[in-house]
Amino acid sequence: MGFDLLNLGSQGLMTAQRQLNTTSHNINNVNTEGYSRQSVVQQANDPIWWGGNQYGTGVHAAEVRRGFDQFATNELNLTTTNLSYAMEREGQLGRLDNMLANSAKKIPEDMNQWYDAVKALADSPNDMGSRKVVLEKGKMVAAGLNDNYTILARQQSETNEVLSRTLNRVNDIARELVDVHKALVKTPASGHDNDLLDRHQSLINELSEYTKVTVTHKNDESFNVMIGSGHTLVSGTEASELRMVSGKPDPQQTQLAIVEGKSLKTIRNDDIGGKMAALFQFRDETLTHAMDEIGRIAIGFSHSVNELQQQGLDLKGQVGQNMFRDVNDPAVAAARVMLPAGSSADLKVYVEDLSQMKIGEYGLTFDGSQHTLAMPDGSRQTVIPSGTPPTFAMDGFRVEMEAPMKAGERIVLRPTRSAAGEISMSLTDPAGIAAQSYLSSASQIQGSAEFHVTRGGSLHEFQVAVSPDASQYAVLDKQGNILQPPQPYPPSGEVVIGGSGFTLGPGAAGGDLFAVNLNAADGDNGNLLRMQDLQADKRMDGGRSTVIDVYQGLNTEMGVQKASAARLKEVGLVEKDAAESRVAEIAGVNLDEEAANMMKFQQAYMASSRIMTVANETFDTLLNASR
Repeated sequence: MGFDLLNLGSQGLMTAQRQLNTTSHNINNVNTEGYSRQSVVQQANDPIWWGGNQYGTGVHAAEVRRGFDQFATNELNLTTTNLSYAMEREGQLGRLDNMLANSAKKIPEDMNQWYDAVKALADSPNDMGSRKVVLEKGKMVAAGLNDNYTILARQQSETNEVLSRTLNRVNDIARELVDVHKALVKTPASGHDNDLLDRHQSLINELSEYTKVTVTHKNDESFNVMIGSGHTLVSGTEASELRMVSGKPDPQQTQLAIVEGKSLKTIRNDDIGGKMAALFQFRDETLTHAMDEIGRIAIGFSHSVNELQQQGLDLKGQVGQNMFRDVNDPAVAAARVMLPAGSSADLKVYVEDLSQMKIGEYGLTFDGSQHTLAMPDGSRQTVIPSGTPPTFAMDGFRVEMEAPMKAGERIVLRPTRSAAGEISMSLTDPAGIAAQSYLSSASQIQGSAEFHVTRGGSLHEFQVAVSPDASQYAVLDKQGNILQPPQPYPPSGEVVIGGSGFTLGPGAAGGDLFAVNLNAADGDNGNLLRMQDLQADKRMDGGRSTVIDVYQGLNTEMGVQKASAARLKEVGLVEKDAAESRVAEIAGVNLDEEAANMMKFQQAYMASSRIMTVANETFDTLLNASR
């Protein structure tokens, strides 16, 4: 009986001691990041039966249980991913919005200063000082657009660097998870290493900031960790590796891929979640959208000015030359095409109609029998190139295929993406500003046909008349005498009469009359007045926007996106705080509770000690009685 009493006391004492140790461990780690509260689960020993009755045999510590709830933890991981995405998104949009509010706002300011300079020149068209001011203001417009393109391109490059660093950290976490899994496998099958599980969960928490994470049990000791929509990053004690692979056809537009065994599989960027999703979205959607719009502004401004330059005479009586680099320069037209590696195709994209021009990326494919164009909105259209070279038109631009595509090739067309970086002044002589309009007041124009004088010859005054049914045109002198009999309208190319040449595009209304006067007129400012009108000319977006309106639209859109991202972050913070509270209720250490437990277990320890003392005294009494 004395031995049983001693055994009971020792078991109670050991159990209380383990509870005191665990309570002390909790108190010590109250401020440890990722620590989960532990508790000793005590159980009564199996009873014995004697004399028809059951007698208890004491207590033992069954297990040390870790405060953990899978549902609450999954919710915390999800809210962490969402908040990380929202915070990264808001930060990026904030930087872009600041750029638009600071450096980019100089774009409309510079353009308005150029219009002011043109107005000043219109008052004295022959003043060389005023002409120099127009050119200087034009340089400022080009330089401002160049600077903003450079800033956006640099942000694109920096985002790639951040993506690369983030990817390295994700791979490091995967390797650390494998080490944890290996250590867990070595733990006794009957127990769990709670501190290792906390380390595991801390790594998962960090990983969920970068990407969406799903954790499942592989077996009793280790886990599978999947990212995004189900790509296995860690399987037990084996880890995959994430890599950035060159984009096709644009190598700078890198893409995420995962190495699984010996295979390399690309991962869609839009289902990855977290910080990485925000980085990809910023690089592939937000920045490219801004670059496209600023490029459209550059094309709209320079192309409009150049068109008017070609519709006037300079101080030397010559047809005006381009003030800015031609947006349809062959090198520029070729730069709008991204060819896959090894392709022998030769395509060029020419700007034709500013009002129809849209932003975005077009994907042209050829299956061996027909060409298909993937539009920026995701729809697809079959296009049929015709003529020599094969040509097709879409959304205000014309694509010429000087060398054909191979079957299976995919070529990307970016009509406006790099235009802000390519704009530059080509006119350096102030006398080259075409102040005088060669279209006289006798012109009667109702249609939308483009008319350009291409060269000046001995014939200085003539008229181009379109028939009432717009099926023919004829060239007349200023008295109405026929210089060239009626020809089919529109003419296929340049028309030359008396050494003077002109082009006339489609779109003329019946009865249109283009009256041309190539005689130099001192002080004529007709073409400058038309340049002034560009400031309010709604020639973009189907006639709804001026060039400056396009910038205002971009600025507004970025502001709206930033506000939406800020709101998304606020919601994400609330959701994550709620999820953290739920986890803390289960896994957090409460010092008041631990203090109470400490007193309770201490009393149990002292009581068990007293049992052992009683057992010892009883045993001594029995020994003394038998002497």
